Amino acid sequence: MRNLETVSHKGKSIFLLDLSGANPGDVVEITQEAHKKIASSAPKSVLILTDVTDAVYTNISSAAIKDFSSKNTPYVKASAVVGADGLRSVLLQAVAAITKREIKTFKTRQEAMDWLVLHN
Repeated sequence: MRNLETVSHKGKSIFLLDLSGANPGDVVEITQEAHKKIASSAPKSVLILTDVTDAVYTNISSAAIKDFSSKNTPYVKASAVVGADGLRSVLLQAVAAITKREIKTFKTRQEAMDWLVLHN
């Protein structure tokens, strides 16, 4: 799936979850597939970059993102998000509270990847 890929940055693997421009149905499908991939990882080993730029925010997409984030918490070492403005920012705050994880926001993917690779 083109919305899910592992990218290499400064010698580290980063799981890229690209939800940019996604409609609620796409968000559900993409996050379900992403969970399958992440759940096969070792605990606290995954660096995740999620791009939510221009993703459509509804109760359906919100529920899918919250569910995805909760299920994947055991596998996540660090999380970064790009494009979390407006209502997407509110959703991000809710997800961080639910998962009790630091989820850092950035303006660009480059900035987010630079931060993620600092987590050894």
